[in-house]
Amino acid sequence: MLQTIFKRSLSTKPSSSAVGALLGTVVERSDADFKQTLALAGSTPVVVDFYADWCGPCRMLAPILKKSIQTQQPAPKTFLVKVNVDEAVKTAAEYGIASLPTVGVFRDGALVETFVGLRNEEFVKQFVEKHTASV
Repeated sequence: MLQTIFKRSLSTKPSSSAVGALLGTVVERSDADFKQTLALAGSTPVVVDFYADWCGPCRMLAPILKKSIQTQQPAPKTFLVKVNVDEAVKTAAEYGIASLPTVGVFRDGALVETFVGLRNEEFVKQFVEKHTASV
């Protein structure tokens, strides 16, 4: 259902209901649809996990990111976009992704802040909260 809502929303103007359906979720994106996802989000902050399947620290960070997004109180204020850099080569190059994992926050289509490497749950939670406090 989320895929249907999201695909439908890509062909129209961004709507708060389409973004609302994504809040608290984890979605995979590629070169073909990454920028469309950022455009759909508009001013809603988007947490992006640039990763690779072979990256051990990436696999360790993934559940921490997911938990930090899904357990925001009183309700999720963002969503997590996962970008496999081995498949989304153009997107990774455009944002200068040289080390993995790299996690960034985008707002209004622009990269606001990143961190690189495996971090503990408290750090990730604070990073997400910092960028969603005003939402």
